Order: sequence, then C-alpha cells, then structure tokens
Amino acid sequence: MIWESAALGLLGGIARACVGLLKAMRNDVEIVWGYTAVTILASGVIGAAAGAMFDSDVKFSVIAGYVGTDLLENAYKIAFKKKKF
Repeated sequence: MIWESAALGLLGGIARACVGLLKAMRNDVEIVWGYTAVTILASGVIGAAAGAMFDSDVKFSVIAGYVGTDLLENAYKIAFKKKKF
C-alpha cells in the first residue's frame, strides 16, 4: 500500500509541474528547460514522499504530491527573489 501511495503522490507532483508548464506556455513565458526538468523531478520525489506519509487514503496521496510541489516552487521564488533597490 505504501508504494501505491508513493506512486500516486508522484503522479500528483508531476501533475502540478505540468500545470505550471502549460500555464507558462499559454502566457508566452520563456521556458527554461533545465529548471523545468529539475522541477518535474523534484515534484515527483516530493510527491512520492508526501504520498508515502499519507498512505491511509489514496486521495490524500495525490493531493499531498500536488501541494508539496507548490510549496517547493514558492520557496524557490522566495529564496531567489530579485531585490529591487
């Protein structure tokens, strides 16, 4: 059961990364493919870990993967925010 939950968390993480990619494409934002690849990989890892933690319910596994990825992306934006002087 824990492997199924981890896989579903992975799916949620990858889904979140793909939503961000589609959003960038729709808004004609330049896509940095290296960053995109790292984000999808990290999303999968975080999603799998979050899914494994919530292995009591498959819905929580997918949601945890999706939300965990959002947390990672926002932390990146905060850490590397350009300072305006």
